[in-house]
Amino acid sequence: MEQIDIGVMLPGAIAFNDCNVNPTWKAHIQTHNETIVGFVKLIDLRKIYVECVCAVIGRELGLPIPKPILVKVPQESLPSEVLNKPATLAFASKDAEYPSFRRYFNNNSTDALDSLVKFSKSLDIAVFDEWIGNWDRNIGNILYDGNHEYYFIDHENAIDKNLQPESPALKNQMLDQLASSLTEFEKYRSNRISQIDITPSYAGLPFSLISEKTLGGLYLSDDEVVGVIKFLEERLNSLKNLITLRWGFKQQELVL
Repeated sequence: MEQIDIGVMLPGAIAFNDCNVNPTWKAHIQTHNETIVGFVKLIDLRKIYVECVCAVIGRELGLPIPKPILVKVPQESLPSEVLNKPATLAFASKDAEYPSFRRYFNNNSTDALDSLVKFSKSLDIAVFDEWIGNWDRNIGNILYDGNHEYYFIDHENAIDKNLQPESPALKNQMLDQLASSLTEFEKYRSNRISQIDITPSYAGLPFSLISEKTLGGLYLSDDEVVGVIKFLEERLNSLKNLITLRWGFKQQELVL
C-alpha cells in the first residue's frame, strides 16, 4: 500500500470549474521529490481523510484513481480563500490529463454510456462504490480519454457518517447503469464475479496500515480516523447482499 504524498500548493493556481460543487484549483504542487500539476480541493478535514483513504485503497486494488496528495495551501498561494491564518490543508489529485466524461456524454450519450459499460474496470468501480457508500458517481467525476481509458475521482461523499455499514448507499450510479444495460444472464455473471473475485480481495487489505499510509492522525481525531476504517471493515459483512440487491434480478433463482 502506497504512502500518500505531501505537497505545498505553489502560487499561480487557476480556478477550475466543471460544474464541481467544491472550490477547486488547477495548480502546481511541490512534493518532496517533484513538482506536479494537480487539482486542489478545499473541503473539510474528514472529507480530506475520506478522499485519501478511498484513493489509497482503490489504487491498492488496481482501480484507475489518480494519485492523491495531501496539500498545504499557504495564504500567499490562495489569498482569496486562506484568510486570517498562514495556511490551510486541502486534498489534491494528480492531473490525469483526461477531460471529464461530461464532454463525451453531452456529445453522444448513447455511445458514451456504451463505452463506460464496456470498460474493463466498470464492474470493479461499481462494487467499490457500493463498499465505500459512494452515492455521488456522476459524469463530472469520471475522466475519459475518448478511447478506452478512464479515471475516477471525487470520493469525498463516501463513508457518510449517517450511513450504517449494513445499509445500501443512497445511489450507485455505476451499478444501476450496468443493471439497466446488461442482459439478465450478463447481470448474473457479473454478480458472480463480484462475489467470487472482487469482494473477497477487500478482506485481504492491510486495514491496520491505512491510517499510517494516509496520515489521518496528523489532522483528524483518533475517533474519526478509527470510525472510517471501522465502517469499511464492518460493511464487508453485508457487501455481497447489498450488491446482489442492486442488480434487481427478475428471476429469483438467479439471486441464489
